[in-house]
Amino acid sequence: MHRRRGDRLLPGSGRARPRRVRSRAVRWLIGVTGAAVVLALVAVLGIGWYFSGVAVAVGSHRPDLVATVQAVAADGSTVRLTSTVDTRRPEEQGLEWPGGYGRLGPVLASTPTGVTRAFTPLVGRPVAGLAVGVDPADHPGDPRTALGLEFHDLTLRSDAGSLPAWYVPAAGVHGTWAVFVHGHDSGRRDALRYLPMLHERGLPVLVPTYRNDAGAAPSPDGIDHLGDTEWRDVEAAVRWALDAGARDVVLLGWSMGAQVGLQFADRSPLRDAVRGLVLDSPVLDWGGVLTHQGRRRGLPDPVTWVAERFVEVRLGTGLDRFDWVARAGDLRRPMFVVHSDADTSVPDGPSRALARARPDLVTYLDVPGADHTRAWNVDPARYRTALAAWLTRQGM
Repeated sequence: MHRRRGDRLLPGSGRARPRRVRSRAVRWLIGVTGAAVVLALVAVLGIGWYFSGVAVAVGSHRPDLVATVQAVAADGSTVRLTSTVDTRRPEEQGLEWPGGYGRLGPVLASTPTGVTRAFTPLVGRPVAGLAVGVDPADHPGDPRTALGLEFHDLTLRSDAGSLPAWYVPAAGVHGTWAVFVHGHDSGRRDALRYLPMLHERGLPVLVPTYRNDAGAAPSPDGIDHLGDTEWRDVEAAVRWALDAGARDVVLLGWSMGAQVGLQFADRSPLRDAVRGLVLDSPVLDWGGVLTHQGRRRGLPDPVTWVAERFVEVRLGTGLDRFDWVARAGDLRRPMFVVHSDADTSVPDGPSRALARARPDLVTYLDVPGADHTRAWNVDPARYRTALAAWLTRQGM
């Protein structure tokens, strides 16, 4: 038997297989593998870019309608809502819907499909079938309509443009003013829970907005900068307070607002005016928050790592600038930090780590069972007492 050049016999067989068939199979395998690698890389980059966009997206500043009204008592004293994580929370909180607001009291009855709670209508009255949202701010409107506190509407100016603000004066003369800094996709109403206590202590209070808030100037590029530029708006508020007679200020920051306040206290020419900081559910490390949020969305850590690099590209700065555990040695002002291991949005690990790293500066309050920025709602008496004691120690 004769073989053609390039053919070989298979062991135990009289059949020949051309080498070019094997070469074609190898090339096909390499091509498929290469295409799969390219597609996987494109997918990682695409998902990473998308997630980075979510991280810096400007929020809607509208209530999240998370439940439906099933029934309302004839006198409005109770309301039955669909059973959700938010409607089952036992703490006092607000209930809002387009054009209306009420206050949820204790849970009176609960089934897998519905929750009945004590209810106080404040603005309008909900009806069965209405979509509603649960609001930790627990107050509608402004300081006057919500609390009976006189205030002034102001317009501050920063490099971003015009920024509405509330100024709540206090009786007498007090050298220290309180300046609130709310969190991402939130607003000035977050301050309403705390105003009566601060007013009773005689602290004038300034509640500003910052860029991208409803009614405030937008950022030039249309994205949130996670504190990297927003601190300049806090600077505008502090400058107004100093010009109006404040000697110094205590900054009260929630969630991303804590990061904004820390950036101000680190980078502003007015940073020496900061006497102390109150940080509730604070973002102390954006890298850790993004990793946590990526895992909640089912993203592998390498994909989140790529997203973090894209965030740095979008912001034009490294995320290490926002890591206050690593930068604990840079901190110079006393802090009252409130957090909980039940926070599903911003993990409390960095807060605890910072308290361990700087026990000379950090007073830490752990409120078990409190989700993000809800510590006051869960245990207002304990929160109020601890904060008042800290303010007293700081001479405020």
